Amino acid sequence: MKNTKGQMHVLEVLLVATLFTSTVNVAVNVLPTSDANNVDEYELYFSGLEILEVLDDWAPSDASIAETHHDSTLSWWLATENFVSIKQYLDAGLSSSISYRLEGTHGSASEIIVDRIVPEGSVSQTFRIVWAGGELWELNLQLWYGYREL
Repeated sequence: MKNTKGQMHVLEVLLVATLFTSTVNVAVNVLPTSDANNVDEYELYFSGLEILEVLDDWAPSDASIAETHHDSTLSWWLATENFVSIKQYLDAGLSSSISYRLEGTHGSASEIIVDRIVPEGSVSQTFRIVWAGGELWELNLQLWYGYREL
């Protein structure tokens, strides 16, 4: 009977330690961090990266065109200034709730490949460098949430 108080004290300390550890785990795993507000921007950024990468890695079905343009449909369309196909591809590949603007710089020229009026507010930008038509193209894809105009 004398050791009962000591055993109860040890159990109380273990219980408090367990509760403290559980509280810390919940706080670390559940509570939002400062990056939680940027989730939408990250989604836009990675959507832009992915859609340009897939088009760049997509080899044209014609073997001679594929060889000429380094197995890149993006390179082929840029070299032939087929901006309509690029617009159709981006429209089909991006959610209808995402609008965009694609700009390209090559040599000393800058072009707007697809122009959707850029809104005020949060815009995410994705970049891609492509060799097309004997020139290095620097692409800047700006994305934002908002329905596209037709």
